[in-house]
Amino acid sequence: MVGVFRSVTAPALLVLACLLSRDAFACACCTDPGQRRVGTEKLDSGKHDEIQRVRFARPARLYLDDAGFDGIKDVIAPSEHYDLRVSQANGGFVFALRNDAGREGTLTLSKPDSVSIFEVDPRETASEGGQGPRLYKEWKLTSRARGTGIFAVGATGASFITLILQGHGNSCTSSEDFTHWTLVVQGPNAAYSLFGDLLTDSSRR
Repeated sequence: MVGVFRSVTAPALLVLACLLSRDAFACACCTDPGQRRVGTEKLDSGKHDEIQRVRFARPARLYLDDAGFDGIKDVIAPSEHYDLRVSQANGGFVFALRNDAGREGTLTLSKPDSVSIFEVDPRETASEGGQGPRLYKEWKLTSRARGTGIFAVGATGASFITLILQGHGNSCTSSEDFTHWTLVVQGPNAAYSLFGDLLTDSSRR
């Protein structure tokens, strides 16, 4: 038996070690049927770095229910469609939006201390690649809202703004998992939301 182990060369051992390490990583990212992860966690550097890597597509839409624009009292000159530019500031985000009439405003989300995480097996598809079901995911960031221009009326210091990143993936979440976003503003004079797409790796090129 000793002779068998002595016959294994160093390169072969290296290949075996690499295979084992890849299998261990894959298992760490595996999911299980019925899996749920719901709660609020500290926004550590790893999560924050992934969130900062997301990139927003230019089109954004204002959510409208059956009341249409009559239900929007806290946005000046509301429009269904907006052109969006997003910049990062002190660990948070500034959403600059321009409506169809060319009127502009910004909404600012400051960096919070925590992130709300919702990751669940939707039980809609079979396991993929033998590593478990694909989870539906939402990561939510909330801070006091600040608004300018067409959003100044509703987004005051008494209002809150929440960014929801939405997507799918395994147990190892990265920025590439998220494909859509929703921005919710709520307060004494505000109750509206905007939504749109996130850029994927192929669309960033």
